[in-house]
Formats: sequence, structure tokens, C-alpha cells
Amino acid sequence: MTDPRIRQLVIKSGVVKRLTKEKFCYAKEVVVEQNRMEKFKGEGADDHVLRKQEEVIQECIMMVPDSKRRLQKEYEILEKYLQDEQDLKETEAYTKAAEILKAAKLELDT
Repeated sequence: MTDPRIRQLVIKSGVVKRLTKEKFCYAKEVVVEQNRMEKFKGEGADDHVLRKQEEVIQECIMMVPDSKRRLQKEYEILEKYLQDEQDLKETEAYTKAAEILKAAKLELDT
């Protein structure tokens, strides 16, 4: 039977991986929506369209810090788990978790 610690490691890694992607997508969406706003302004869109687009941009901007905060929390949990479970260091799950932590760290630094 599989070690329950490895199962927990896989779950925690999956959470960090998902939150890393989520934070990246929100940050990317802000840029996309800002570009769309510039396009609308260049085309001379009416005020209603511009106000709605500004609302979309503000919603996207609000999601970035929230997703970063959640990622930071789960990052720290996974990091501590890896430190506590050093005897799993030779497993594939541990190696993948370490790679996921590196990717998350890069996303947190941006």
C-alpha cells in the first residue's frame, strides 16, 4: 500500500501547482484586458463600453493579490512539508514537489 505521506505530498503539490497557474493567469488577464481597453479607445468606443471594460480590468487587478496571498500560504505549507519529510527525498513525488516549489517561487517573485 502507498505511503500516506506521499499521498499528502501529491495533494499539497497539486494545490501549489494549481494556485501558481491561477496567479499567472490572472496577471496575464490584466494585461490582455488593458490591451483591449487601448484598442477600444483607439476605435473610439462609446463611454459605456469603456466603463464596462474598466470594471473588468479592476476585477482582474483585485484577483492578483488574492491569488498571490493564497499561493504564498500553500507554498509555505508545502515547503515545510518537504523539510519535515526528508526521508522521502528519493521519491518521484518529492522531486516533482520540489520542482513545483521552484516554479511557484518564480511566480511569487513577480
